[in-house]
Amino acid sequence: MYKSALYLKSPIIIQALLINVKSIVNKILRENFIYKARVKELLNNCLLPRSDMLDKKKHALAKVLEEASLGTDAYAGLGEDISNYPYTTKQDIQDNPESYINKRKSCKFSFQSATGGTTGKPLTLSANLTAIIEDQAQSCRQLIWAGFKQGDKRMWLRADMVVPIKQGVKPYWRLNYVDNMLMMSAYHINESTVMDYVNKLNVYQPRIIQAYPSAIYLLAKLIMNAGHILRLNLKGIVLSSESFSQEQKEFIERVFQCPVFSWYGLSERVATVGTCHVGQLHLIEDYGLHEFNENGVLIATGFHNSIMPIIRYDTEDRFTGIEEEFTPCQCGLPFRRVGGVQGRVGEYLYSDIGNPVSIFNHIPKGVAGLVELQLVQHRHKHIEAIVVRTKLFTENSKSRLINNIKEYLGNNTEVDIVETNTIERTRSGKFRQAICHIKE
Repeated sequence: MYKSALYLKSPIIIQALLINVKSIVNKILRENFIYKARVKELLNNCLLPRSDMLDKKKHALAKVLEEASLGTDAYAGLGEDISNYPYTTKQDIQDNPESYINKRKSCKFSFQSATGGTTGKPLTLSANLTAIIEDQAQSCRQLIWAGFKQGDKRMWLRADMVVPIKQGVKPYWRLNYVDNMLMMSAYHINESTVMDYVNKLNVYQPRIIQAYPSAIYLLAKLIMNAGHILRLNLKGIVLSSESFSQEQKEFIERVFQCPVFSWYGLSERVATVGTCHVGQLHLIEDYGLHEFNENGVLIATGFHNSIMPIIRYDTEDRFTGIEEEFTPCQCGLPFRRVGGVQGRVGEYLYSDIGNPVSIFNHIPKGVAGLVELQLVQHRHKHIEAIVVRTKLFTENSKSRLINNIKEYLGNNTEVDIVETNTIERTRSGKFRQAICHIKE
């Protein structure tokens, strides 16, 4: 919606209206009586003995393996023994997405989504409404662990381009009255605008913040450097979609004077990892099965998307501090713990008006034939898009990619497409999605 001509050309009051209408529709679909019952069930799961949680997990796994074995081509005939299933990679799904669709389920009411992912590999996925509601309910439980109560005001600082990139004057936010949420732009944070952000936050007084780590960290740095004062009474900040260091976490906590909670999830809907109220990271075992290979990379199986079950998915995300055997946490949750995730580190590039931009997951979406993408910036208003492609990558694909880049970095950004057979990896085996050579 935020990229549509209607939204971009509308005055601010109409943009706010569109946001609120969208939220009403989402509430009807995602926060209905099924959702409310599931939230209640998830909260009850927190009180279960470990043995009862293992029984629930065993039953859920058997059900999803049965659907995969009987309904999909990719897993046909593999049965209900998880060890019979090979690892599934993102490339496997990219090569033949239809083979992962469950033919036993009607796809008439399925939801299509695309993910670019932090590695820049686009992926098209299908989900049923139950899976959508499950994600919403799981997110709600994480907010509750962070201290959220019904009616609390929230601030949202994520990928949604609620403020058109061309807008050069405040307000750099829109009000979502339906969700009691201040939606602030992550694309307009800079030295010139930081005071506007601080003033609005001090007036709005959110109790919870949901943000991308790189965006809130940038805001925190600018607030600290300028000596601005935040007069907030926050319960917590929930960060997701990127990894962040302990130093960044502590810095954000120091500036905003509240605890930071981490929420890990995947568009493939195979795994979640959340932070309990005492600050420990837990594998959310009523959402999926978490396995780890010898390098600590998460291999995950989701329980709730029967239309497109994905079994033993190689997330490519490496975890540390993995608890092999369950030990009780002070919070009382019946879930195993981990130390952290090493993947998903955000980088900054600069828009054509000089703003640092750190969210690139949406850029590969809809680009046919794109295998991997890396964005490199040597000078202002210029991006080198390094592309690993297939034969499906056409001139239309190039145009779509260039348009996507300009949507996030501005129409005055010059984009050069550079095709290659491989993109250089880091020591951990991943490549950086964005590399900026411009000195601040």
